[in-house]
Amino acid sequence: MVGLLARLVNAEHRLCLPCGTRAPVWALVLALCALILNFVPLFNLLGYDFAFAIGIVTSFAAADMGHGAVTRARVSPGRPTPSVFTLMARAVACAWASLALPLALSALNGLRVRNCSFSTGLAFYALLPVATAAFAAPAGVLVALLFPRRGRGVALALPALSFAWAGLRMYISPPVYALDPFAGYFPGPIYDEALTPPARLWQFRLANLLWIVAAAAVAAVCVQRDGAEAPQLSLRGSRLRACWQSLRWEQLSALALLTSAALLVFVQGNKLGFRRSHNDLREHLSRTNVTAHFEVHSSPADGQSPHELKLFLDELEFRYQQLSKLLNVEPALPIKVFLFPNADAKKDLVGAGATLFTKPWRQEIYLQVEAFPPENLRHELAHIFASAFGDPIFGISLRWFPFPRLASGLVEGVAEATDYDNPSGQATLHQDARSIVEQGRNPGLRSLVGAGFSTVAGPSAYTLAASFCQHLLAQYGPEKLKRVYRGGGNFEAVYGQSLDALEQQWLSFIKQQPVDESQRQVAKERFRRPAIFKKVCARELAARVAEAADLRHHQPERAVDLLQSVCADDPLEPTYALSLAYAQAAARDTQAARKTLNDLLQHPELTVPLERRVVSFRAALEVAAGNIPAAIAAETRSLTLATEESDHRTALARLRALRTPSAQATLGRVLFGDSPTESLDAGLVVFLLAQFAQDHPDEALGPYLLGRQLVARDPVLALAQLDKACPDEARAALPIALEPVFQRECWRLRGESAYRAGKFDLAAQAWMQAEALAARLADRLRARDALARITWAKAAASN
Repeated sequence: MVGLLARLVNAEHRLCLPCGTRAPVWALVLALCALILNFVPLFNLLGYDFAFAIGIVTSFAAADMGHGAVTRARVSPGRPTPSVFTLMARAVACAWASLALPLALSALNGLRVRNCSFSTGLAFYALLPVATAAFAAPAGVLVALLFPRRGRGVALALPALSFAWAGLRMYISPPVYALDPFAGYFPGPIYDEALTPPARLWQFRLANLLWIVAAAAVAAVCVQRDGAEAPQLSLRGSRLRACWQSLRWEQLSALALLTSAALLVFVQGNKLGFRRSHNDLREHLSRTNVTAHFEVHSSPADGQSPHELKLFLDELEFRYQQLSKLLNVEPALPIKVFLFPNADAKKDLVGAGATLFTKPWRQEIYLQVEAFPPENLRHELAHIFASAFGDPIFGISLRWFPFPRLASGLVEGVAEATDYDNPSGQATLHQDARSIVEQGRNPGLRSLVGAGFSTVAGPSAYTLAASFCQHLLAQYGPEKLKRVYRGGGNFEAVYGQSLDALEQQWLSFIKQQPVDESQRQVAKERFRRPAIFKKVCARELAARVAEAADLRHHQPERAVDLLQSVCADDPLEPTYALSLAYAQAAARDTQAARKTLNDLLQHPELTVPLERRVVSFRAALEVAAGNIPAAIAAETRSLTLATEESDHRTALARLRALRTPSAQATLGRVLFGDSPTESLDAGLVVFLLAQFAQDHPDEALGPYLLGRQLVARDPVLALAQLDKACPDEARAALPIALEPVFQRECWRLRGESAYRAGKFDLAAQAWMQAEALAARLADRLRARDALARITWAKAAASN
């Protein structure tokens, strides 16, 4: 390699290289980068990640080649002086030529690594490194003309300065995405896997082209071209005046129009989505509510009633009180919360869709409206509290000296640990952690605590790190946990023990956690999928699945085609086949859907929860075909496979719906729909459930189901129904009482309805009953959390 470079340098004056020897040197550098990336997961196929990485190197290469084109022209006496546009065209041609070999290497690597869409990969390659070269190479030419002596250093610094500016915008502004003429496009959180070239990126690249052409046109007017003299910018006023005075009015008009258009596009960058400011967010989220600790910005058109908004505001204050007590710290105030109407609006405005995020250094949380009580709210708020003992720049677990060390596992682990007493499923953090370890999916804390956290599958990484941090918090208290967080994971200095020793203590602790077979099966499915780095064509397939979900109801045939291609590209992922069966049923190809489901039952990766979904969907197909005995058989099988209480309740209710023709006409329509893939209108659901309850007045199931529908709509009406379904001792029970699995849920619903209605004493009684009936620790923890909320609300109301 060194010998080859030396020969290229010696041949510089013998070869007619328009950019000097820089073009072949950079071509070799880019080819070497491509070779390395071919062996890096996620970057090893022609797609966004490969194109982004090559684009970063290209920004420096193209800028340097642009400078080289001018330098080459200056050392070529006797030749006609090229125009600015000629120099730029040469530089762009050199840069594009250097990108041919990396593209070929990545394409050839497709013979070794599965590439699911060369067209998408080529689009990203065109929009990132190719478009970057088209901007950076002319920029290098302009720098060389402006700085004849030190231009190369300035040219190489230009991309770095642009990257820094993009990073600064992400630091001070709301978005977690960035558009930059040199870096191209950074899409935001890695957990939003679906990614195809967005329209915003195409528009931005057209804007880049307009900007560089306008700059070139202005430079062309100002460049001195006297005979064979090399081009250079003249900054003397007389020279500039002479240049401008020599232009005809048509030329001046065209130049003015071009520069005005470029400036207009730049100024309108916020409206075009190239960048966002807090003012842009406030235009969309124009409703502002201020509480003791929060400033909440939301949209008046988000569908929330004043009562629902108050519930959310109260929840913020309740979680604040919990965290201040748990961590013994107070963050800087006020905490700003941006509450978007939905994930799509959030994705458009700040770059993260389903992923919630926090900017601790700005005391800002970005959420979307969801059902009460909102999940993960305390997790995001905990990031704000952790900023009080995090590093001074980002407010996270980051040690700067003697070398930077980011403890991502502590950043997310501490936040998730604070939400321990509000588990989202039927297992606690520690129980899930035990299941992960038993399944051999524990990469070890050394991989999790540091920056390697993001290379582990999200559900596993969050759960293991959170379980460990919660264990430290409970065992050693908050002060030590805050110190180790501030120190970026220096466990030995804080705890007097190595991380390995602390890990052994934690492993011994979680092995003592009681875990039943249902919890193991749920964990097996929840933590089965690998990290994005180990998935087949992760971004492309996720994008196709998301598109198919959007198309399933109005273009089901197109959804089927997409999902068939997904299954062909990754036949080892069973959820893709299940989605295909749904799409086939929506397209009224019941025979194909049945075959897909039958094949899926033989899938090597099929877990018990997935098998239950397959069997349950088969029951829906049988109902649609009018084969009730077969539907009952399938739903009975689904009941035996149920691993979660919600699945158990659904199977029991569906079996009840199939028992009699009258129930089929009401409850059956609600639970099975008028087709296997279409849900009924919400108003019709309430009407049919009321009809079922009226037709079967002796059964508690009717008022239970009706009350469930009314909890969020009218909690007072919901209470009236739930009082019939699961009455207290003062009221006689209906002859056909609820089964225990419904009883437990009924009391939880009573507690939520009473809380929503402001009947705190009644809510407390209901939640205490729910805790007494709880079958698992996770349910008891949720009940205690709800009781804590009620205690807080009563105190707040009295004040």
